[in-house]
Amino acid sequence: LKGTMAVFVARHGEREDYAWKEQGRNWQAQAARPWDTPLTPAGHMMGEALGRALNRHCERLGLPGVSRVIASPLLRCVQTAGAAATQLGVESIKLEPGIAETMCKQWYQSWGLEGSDSTWGWAGPEDKLHPACLQPASSCHMTPGLATEALADSEPRGPFEVRIDQNYVPVFVEHTFTWGGFEEHGGEAARMVKTMEVVRERYPGETVLMVSHGGPTEGLYSALTGDETYRCCGYCGLFGYVKVTEQEGWRPVVVADHEHLTDVRNHT
Repeated sequence: LKGTMAVFVARHGEREDYAWKEQGRNWQAQAARPWDTPLTPAGHMMGEALGRALNRHCERLGLPGVSRVIASPLLRCVQTAGAAATQLGVESIKLEPGIAETMCKQWYQSWGLEGSDSTWGWAGPEDKLHPACLQPASSCHMTPGLATEALADSEPRGPFEVRIDQNYVPVFVEHTFTWGGFEEHGGEAARMVKTMEVVRERYPGETVLMVSHGGPTEGLYSALTGDETYRCCGYCGLFGYVKVTEQEGWRPVVVADHEHLTDVRNHT
């Protein structure tokens, strides 16, 4: 596959708010940024395992090693990207709103209503919205400055040995979705495809990792392949695509891979 453009796309690691919910606790109720959960300690380990798995996949496929890491501007993805980048030897992370979580009604309901507990589509009263629901969705995304602070203070593992690329120009600069003006179904897949095409133009011949979310990652696979078969994307689930020539489409070479998570299960 020499000379091939390759893009790997992964979901983030285990979320702290979901872990709280399993214990009967509500992380959102005490959070200053209830939409922006961090990783659990196991989630950090998953990110590191993801980086090691990418090294193995690149060697197996005859691809150059990962040279660029791009993350959704939400904390769980930034932390996952930081953990993976450390294993990959990549020194910086680029924040890209084009691969952010789906900004649909169910997402807002998971954190923005009274009693929201991370459950997608939480059916609580809609008369007391979190103020952030009424702001453009981009206001929920981490700025490079905020992400830099997060990487420097990422408990419990300590600071990451990577930085945020302050000079990166996002493909999607702003999302104006709000409560009542939600992202439509399929919108997340369309912006994922657009982001991949721009990444291909900017970094020809390189191998790139994009750290996103479950829905956008699954939607991208269907959009690129036409395969509507459900491909479950669990924590740090990994997909990989290659494009050899301008004329051919993206060809999947890794689909919903979770084998690397055995590294984590053996240490937890």
